[in-house]
Amino acid sequence: MTNKHAIFRAAFWLSVLSVLSKLFGFVREQAIAWRFGIGAEVDAYVAAMVIPQILAGVIGGLLATTFLPVYSEERTRGRGPALAGTTFVASALVGLIGSLITISFAPEIVRIVVGNFPAEQQQLTVSLLRVLSFGTLLMSLSQFLTILFNGHQSFLLPGISPVLQNIIIIAGLLALATPAILPLAWYTMVSLSVPVFLLIAAAIYKGYPLFARINFLDPAFTKVLVLAAPILLSAVFGQAHTIVDRRLASGLDAGSLAALSFGNRLVQLPLGIFVTALATAVYPALTDFAARGDKINFGKTASASLRGLLLLMLPATVGLIVLRYPIVRLAFERGHFDADATVKTAFAMAFYAVGLLGLSVGQVLVRAFYALQDTVTPVKVGIATTIVSITLAVTLVVPLAHGGLALATSLGALFSSGLSLYLLSKKLGRGKLRLGPLVPKVVLASAVMGVATDLALRVLTPLGDILALGGSVGVGLAVYGLLLLVLKVEEVDQAIAMVFRRLKLRRA
Repeated sequence: MTNKHAIFRAAFWLSVLSVLSKLFGFVREQAIAWRFGIGAEVDAYVAAMVIPQILAGVIGGLLATTFLPVYSEERTRGRGPALAGTTFVASALVGLIGSLITISFAPEIVRIVVGNFPAEQQQLTVSLLRVLSFGTLLMSLSQFLTILFNGHQSFLLPGISPVLQNIIIIAGLLALATPAILPLAWYTMVSLSVPVFLLIAAAIYKGYPLFARINFLDPAFTKVLVLAAPILLSAVFGQAHTIVDRRLASGLDAGSLAALSFGNRLVQLPLGIFVTALATAVYPALTDFAARGDKINFGKTASASLRGLLLLMLPATVGLIVLRYPIVRLAFERGHFDADATVKTAFAMAFYAVGLLGLSVGQVLVRAFYALQDTVTPVKVGIATTIVSITLAVTLVVPLAHGGLALATSLGALFSSGLSLYLLSKKLGRGKLRLGPLVPKVVLASAVMGVATDLALRVLTPLGDILALGGSVGVGLAVYGLLLLVLKVEEVDQAIAMVFRRLKLRRA
């Protein structure tokens, strides 16, 4: 899969799976909101859940991230199995160590991350964290297995795993006789465990080299570690922002962490539907081009991906901000999730939406650097971004409360993607990414779309949230599409030409 059309075909099917995952993810979030609202219990669960996520990202995700470029090279030399088996065992070991550290020092970790919680809430967080501690091991294994499957151009089963996770949690929440947050932690652990065992079984069935000869002195594995070392520094700095963010949020009104989590989940929807799928599909192709030294196709692939993201994510940003209240009401306002929770969540969602384009572009850019086996540049960008984000969080939390924390995250993402884009352009050569002429056209079309969407929402609001939201989205999409056509955006012209070609072929 080394051409643009094949990549987008893979991205399409991954998008289908992502839509299913996000659909069930919404049902999961709705079940949590319905059962618990945005009170102190959900704050404790969110705080406890983020700790294994941090550790898995820092110590488990590093090997998975740097594994694929080296594995692509080793497979061409017939030495791929040894590297895969060694990296799998190493991922399991570091994940296990992280889990043991978490369960042993849970009270101390909780005091560091959410020390502003009241004592009773801190104790609840400790209890939840002890249940969730081995999530570090499971997430580390899942990250490696997903990369291994993707390296073999196998995307289906890793794409199904999040769907299965969501179904398990939903079923558990529906089975609860009374609202209790501790069982939610246990359901979360089961949801993390089942897909890992399925991926391992599938890897064995497909003959992927999970249990090949282990050699920690293998030069290829040493290369993985060398590439991972600077990413470790960046990851530690990056997670420092997460810890500061959670610490500041723990000192705000009860429900602030939950509102941030629910608002962020809504903004993550476009990322999950298309961006993650595209970035996942494009990464193996970029590593192949880089391994062959094919800078021309590398640049074309990166350019096509970034242009597609710009066309999709900028109008999505505007739409999420304009339509935030009906979106949150329809998504969550039922059961224990009341109108006040809607206002609080919508406030966070608007500020998170500001960074949607930065988060989207960043997923492709960081993979482009990793494919080139350049792990130093993302480290420099990550450190600079962390400093900017923490400074903004401390500054903005005073006037904007939890909204300030969301805005700090968004501005940090925009800063990171802008700097990464500039540095990648220098590495590939000016003009290779071809974004300059497209940006003003998309900005103009998105701005006009935002005005039209807002006007439609004001007119349609008396008809109810469902009709108002659906009608406003329809108006916005129509205006945006028409403007792209008028402005002669290359991708739109190509899409129309392709449709006409297929219609002619069918008639013939």
